[in-house]
Amino acid sequence: MRKLLFAALMSLCAAEFTFGQIDRDLTDRTKNLAEIGKLKNFSSKEIKSSRFGVGFETLDRKVFDPSKVYDKIGTSGLKWARCQTGWARTETQKGVYDFKWLDDVVDNLRERGIQPWFNVGYGNPIYMGKTKNPTAVGYVPLYYGEECLQAWKNYVYNLAKHFKGRVSRYEIWNEPNCGPFWVRPGGADPKEYAKLIKITAAEIRRANPDAKIIACVAGAYSDYLEKLLGEDVCGIIDFVSLHGYCQLPEIRYQSSSSTAYVKNVLALRKSLDGHDGKHVGIIQGESGLPFYTPEGYWLKMWHPSNGDMQAKWMLRRFVTDLSCDIALSSIFMVIDFDFGGAYQTGNGVPHEAHFGFMENGGDYKTRKILDVSKNFSAVFDDSVKPAEYPLSIGLESIWDPLVPITRLPSVGAALASQTFDRNGWPILAYYMPEDLQMRFQTLENAKITGFSGTAKEIKNPVLIDMMTGKVYSAKGASGVPITDYPLLYTDMDAVKDIVDLNK
Repeated sequence: MRKLLFAALMSLCAAEFTFGQIDRDLTDRTKNLAEIGKLKNFSSKEIKSSRFGVGFETLDRKVFDPSKVYDKIGTSGLKWARCQTGWARTETQKGVYDFKWLDDVVDNLRERGIQPWFNVGYGNPIYMGKTKNPTAVGYVPLYYGEECLQAWKNYVYNLAKHFKGRVSRYEIWNEPNCGPFWVRPGGADPKEYAKLIKITAAEIRRANPDAKIIACVAGAYSDYLEKLLGEDVCGIIDFVSLHGYCQLPEIRYQSSSSTAYVKNVLALRKSLDGHDGKHVGIIQGESGLPFYTPEGYWLKMWHPSNGDMQAKWMLRRFVTDLSCDIALSSIFMVIDFDFGGAYQTGNGVPHEAHFGFMENGGDYKTRKILDVSKNFSAVFDDSVKPAEYPLSIGLESIWDPLVPITRLPSVGAALASQTFDRNGWPILAYYMPEDLQMRFQTLENAKITGFSGTAKEIKNPVLIDMMTGKVYSAKGASGVPITDYPLLYTDMDAVKDIVDLNK
């Protein structure tokens, strides 16, 4: 028995030595790289445009102080912010609208180069009576009489009129396919949601004919969404917004119960096209991995999360969304909630997970995800487009099947790779899509081949570490590492405008 234990211990030690974690500095053990510089950081105001944003939700419930957040999130380079409008906070007296709180949010974000887009939802106790939470989260105006429904119409009309010229995208309701956000004895119903879309969109466009209307669901493509599209909403909406929370950011886009082995976004695209919705774009409006999850939280984690996992998850979500040509991708959220019970769903249950780019309280300390968003934003502005380039990444010579580095059944088949174009130059983003709870140990000395048919040939290859922002000379396409978050492989000329070289 002792011999067996000793042999097992030696095997683990050998695995650690051979496949050591090198996330902090890719040159620790990969000798084919030489650090030559670092990505520049650009504020949101300095970046002209991009598809990427951050959640700025729940201010309708006053769960954080935005004045402490604006300057810090303005350094992220992110260009969009999803804001909830708050009927109950805006109309506390019947027929009187106080938009000052929301004006402050919109104007401060725009001043820092971040464009707000609105989630329009939730009820109002002054028309509904007592609700399980003080701001009527999840309570739908369809079910509280004609006065309530007319008051909802008046509110959304005045909202769109007031913000015309500053806000153009309106997502109607939040996650209507979830019971806590659609409080009704019969439960969530796509026909009822379609009715709300039609009523609400008409008022928004009456005030602002140029407004873009967004339908929204929790999760991804599903029977609920298919039934919704069958209710003739494609002639009204401009986008469908998906909210995909899961341990692996790729999982909901790879398959679902109804579309096994087919990319979920492609399945949704086909369904939209089949319902006269070829003009309808797809948005990822809300998703993320918490920095911390409490016991009993609905997103089940068997290993504690941390700042590295949260940031890596964001990187993987963003490159996956861009590879699917999604129009906008947003990470939830800018800061942790103030856990005094202000945030509640329709069932009155508080939300206690920590999703923030910043901690709530004190000086609103920033987390690693904010720094990593700066690295991502530096590269992936709107000059970068998804592109199909044939390539392969050779792993055969570096992976020993007997060494327990991953639980993925086939390392080569599982490797995630997406290709993009930046001003004619090819960019490869690649990584091992391992569950981040596994603490994947970095592989070394892989070989990249391919990139045929590119407009510009890679002659001076570089590797970019998206977690640290460090840029390395790759000395060819052999001897590159593989991590559980995206590394970028491209030509120095593709990124020379966004790299500070070492002196």
